[in-house]
Amino acid sequence: MNQSDGRLAKRVRWEIDAKTRLIALIGDPVEHSLTPRIQNAALQRLGVNVRNLAFRVAPENLRGALQGFKAIGVLGVMVTIPHKEAAFRLADDADNFARLMGSANLLVLREGRFIAYSTDGDAASRSLKEAGIDLRGKRIALVGTGGAGRALAFQFALEGAAELRLFNRTPERARRLAQELRRKLQFTTVSVFPHEPQTLRQQLSDCDLLVNATSVGMHPNEDETPVPADALHRDLTVLDIVYNPVQTRLLREAKRKGCRVIDGVPMLVYTNERALALCLGIFVPSGLVTLMKRVCYRALGARPAGQLERLSLRPARPQN
Repeated sequence: MNQSDGRLAKRVRWEIDAKTRLIALIGDPVEHSLTPRIQNAALQRLGVNVRNLAFRVAPENLRGALQGFKAIGVLGVMVTIPHKEAAFRLADDADNFARLMGSANLLVLREGRFIAYSTDGDAASRSLKEAGIDLRGKRIALVGTGGAGRALAFQFALEGAAELRLFNRTPERARRLAQELRRKLQFTTVSVFPHEPQTLRQQLSDCDLLVNATSVGMHPNEDETPVPADALHRDLTVLDIVYNPVQTRLLREAKRKGCRVIDGVPMLVYTNERALALCLGIFVPSGLVTLMKRVCYRALGARPAGQLERLSLRPARPQN
């Protein structure tokens, strides 16, 4: 076989056929997501006849969409905004962490039943550890208590955070989350504040870590930020789960203040890694994770976070 024939054969093997299995991604909106691009790159490298496709599903159509996916026998359904809590309620069963927090970002189809998983918290934790951040003993400000925010709050509490300060535009939602953390985990050092500039200025002054778990600043609204620049200080580490753009306004302003910053790409990639592992029943090698990160940064026209940090950030503070 000559080189041209080899390229053609590779392309044909990657085409969808009658045996192709599906991992779906649903959200509203979902067109901005890079999950299909990075996950399909990994699937192609694995050489499996599986594809990831995105579907925009309105909230009122979620139940019907999941019934349809179950009927056609998908491997799994990845779930993003605004469906994470509703998807958990519609699942047939759940793993312990998803059940604990009442939210899911992944449904895996096993023997005709959807099993709910929540991997956002683990993905965020791995992103922080990758950057050298130990959550133990940290005072953490968490902006946003929706599906992703809930997962992060539970994860941070389980990993030994000293204190959680929750900020939400609807304080009642944050209060319900705080009550759950107290009741389910006996995590009592949690407080709730309105998501307002003056409150953020007051409450961030002695925090170690700020996490944006909202979609504020996401493309195309790149001029928006969830936190005013004058609330930031150089002793703060800032994680923004938004990955498009890589350098959100929040991260740009945080860097100018001397903060350590972590963009949303590693968290996105680690959620994709877990989805592949659970849907395919495989161990995902580190080389495949590196590939997914490279594909994502390239698609966004950005450099990896590690390079950005080495160029612009002060050294990490010693851990106590």
